[in-house]
Amino acid sequence: MTLKQFREKVNLLIYDAKPKVLGALTVMNVIVSLTALGTLVYFYGFGLTQFSREVCFTILELSFGFYIFRFLLKLFFDFHPPTFLKNNWFEGIIIVLLLVEGIAYNFFDTMIIEPIFASIGFEDFGAFSMIFVQLFIFIIILNNLFTKRNFKPWLKIHPGWLFTISIATMTLLGGLLLMLPEMSRIEGGMGFIDSLFLSMSSVSVTGLSTVDVAHTLTFKGQMIVLILIKLGGLNTIAFGALMLVVAKFGVGIKYHEVIEDFVNKDSILKAKSMLTKIVLWATTIEVIGIILLFIGFGSEGVFADSGHRFFQSVFHGVSGFNNAGLSTLHGGLMHPDVINNTFVHTIIFILFFFGGFGMIYMFDLFEVKRLRERMRTPWKTIEFGTKISLYFTLGLLALGAIVFLIAEWNNGLSEKSTLSAVVTALFESMTTRNAGFNVVDTATLTMPVMIIFLFLMFIGASSGSAGGGIRTSTFAIMWAAVISTIKGKPHTELFKRTISNDIVLKAYAIFLFFIVGNIIGPFVLAISEADLLASGKYDFMDLVFEHVSAASTVGLSTGITADLSPVGKVVLIIAMFIGRVGTLTLAYLVGKKVISKNYKYPKGHTMVG
Repeated sequence: MTLKQFREKVNLLIYDAKPKVLGALTVMNVIVSLTALGTLVYFYGFGLTQFSREVCFTILELSFGFYIFRFLLKLFFDFHPPTFLKNNWFEGIIIVLLLVEGIAYNFFDTMIIEPIFASIGFEDFGAFSMIFVQLFIFIIILNNLFTKRNFKPWLKIHPGWLFTISIATMTLLGGLLLMLPEMSRIEGGMGFIDSLFLSMSSVSVTGLSTVDVAHTLTFKGQMIVLILIKLGGLNTIAFGALMLVVAKFGVGIKYHEVIEDFVNKDSILKAKSMLTKIVLWATTIEVIGIILLFIGFGSEGVFADSGHRFFQSVFHGVSGFNNAGLSTLHGGLMHPDVINNTFVHTIIFILFFFGGFGMIYMFDLFEVKRLRERMRTPWKTIEFGTKISLYFTLGLLALGAIVFLIAEWNNGLSEKSTLSAVVTALFESMTTRNAGFNVVDTATLTMPVMIIFLFLMFIGASSGSAGGGIRTSTFAIMWAAVISTIKGKPHTELFKRTISNDIVLKAYAIFLFFIVGNIIGPFVLAISEADLLASGKYDFMDLVFEHVSAASTVGLSTGITADLSPVGKVVLIIAMFIGRVGTLTLAYLVGKKVISKNYKYPKGHTMVG
C-alpha cells in the first residue's frame, strides 16, 4: 500500500467526524484564547504572589499545549496535508517555535534563544522569558483573528465606520489597560481621564500626555503605550488595504469610492500586495532606525545598561517613524544625555520624515522596479501625488527652518554651533508638521515662530501617512486653485495637470471643517480653563496652540497639558480622535446621502469679495 492510498483510506475514515471535531475545536479555541488574554491582562495588570504567578504560567503552558494540539489535529483532518502546511506556514513556524521552546524550558530549564540575548548583554534573560512565551500566544491569537472567514452579510459595514470604530475600540481598551495598578506608579492606578487621554494620544500618534511617561508609567505601562503607537501607526493607506484583505468585514464594490479616500485608486485591485509591502518597508525602516539609535545613544548615563538602551532605541524608533512624539526619557529629547546628540536628532528626524511622507509615495520614489523603469524611459516621471508630497514637504520644511533660524538665532539657538543650529531648525520645522518631538523648549519660542508653527501644524503631513492636519495634498490643491483663479484660468492646474472640481471642493471642505473645529475647540477651552488663564501662568495663545496640536495629531505643547481640567482634557481627546479619523470621514458618516446626483439647479450669481 502506497502512502497516497493509505492517506485516502484515512480520509474516508475521518470524513464523517471532521465537521464535528473542527466545530468543537473552534469553540474551544475561542474559550482558550479569551482565557489566555484574560490571564495576560491579570498577569501584567495586577500585583501577583508567587502562587498566582505559577497559576498564570500554568494556564499559559496549557494554552501552548492546546494550540499545538489544535494545529496537529487540523493537519490530521485536512484531506490534503501538504496544501494545509503551505497555506498555514506562518502558524506552523510559530507552533514549531512553541514546541522547541516548551521542551527546552520544561526539560532543561532554559530557552533556546537565551544565549542569543545573553551575548548582547541580557545576562538575566529570565525576566524576559515570560514575555516571549506570552508573545508567542499573542501572535497566535492575532493570526487566528485575521484568518479569512465567511461571515454573514449583515456584518457588512461602511469602511468609514469600520475605521472609526476600530480607532475608538483601540483607544478604550488601551485606556482600560493603562488604568490597571501595575501600569503606573500611581497608587491604585491612573485615573480614567488621564489613561484615556494617553491612550488616545498613542493611538492617534499625537504625543500629548497629561502624565510623565518616563516617571509615571512602569515598564509594563510603557509597553502598552508602545503597542498602541504601533497599532495607531497602521495609517489610513494600510487600513484601506487591510479592509480589502480581511474579507470577513464584507467590503463590497459599492464602497470602493469611499475606500479611495483611504488608498489611491490604483492600489484597490492590488491591496494584498500593497499591505505586505507597507508592513515590510515600515518594519525595515524601523529596524534600521532602532539599530542606529542603539549605536547613537552610546553607553553612558541612562544608556549604561544595554537592556535599557535597547528598549529606549525600540521605543524611540517606533515612536519616531509613526510620528507619535512620545518618549520614555524624562524631558524627551531634551534629556541631558541626548539634548546635544546631533546624530540621534538626525536619525529621529529621518524617521519621522519618512513616517510623515506617505508610504505610496515612498514606493514611487524608491522602489527598485520604478527606478529602473524611469532609467529606461526618462520621459516617465514620478506620479502626480508623489510630486505634491515631495515638493510641498520640502518647501514647507525649508520655510519653517528658515523662519526658525532667523527668529531663534539669538534665543533658542544662541548656544549652538552652526551645524547644530541648522539640524535643530530642520528638526523643529519637520516635527511641527507631524512628529511632536522637540529639542528646544516650546514655551520659550518667540511669537513669530509660534505663529509659523501653528501654520505648519495646521497643514500637517502627507496623505496616507501617520501624520495629521489638513495634509499637504489639501494645501497644494487649495494653493493651486488660488493661483489658477488669480491668473483667470477656468480650471485648477498643478504640475501640468488639471485637477477636477470634485477634488477642489473636497479640499475646501476639509479646510473649512478643520477651521471650524479649531474655532470651537479653543472657544470651549477658554470657558473650561478660565481659572487657569486667570492665574496668569498661561494665556489664550497656549490654549490655541494646544488644540491645534491635538487636532493635527502633532503633539507639541507649551506645557499646559498636565494642568488642564477634566473638561479640557476631554476636549483634547475629542480633537485627537477627529484628527486621527479625519474630518471628512466623519462628515461622510453623519451627512445625509442624496438619493440621486443626476440633476442640476439653474445658475446663481452673487458678488464675491
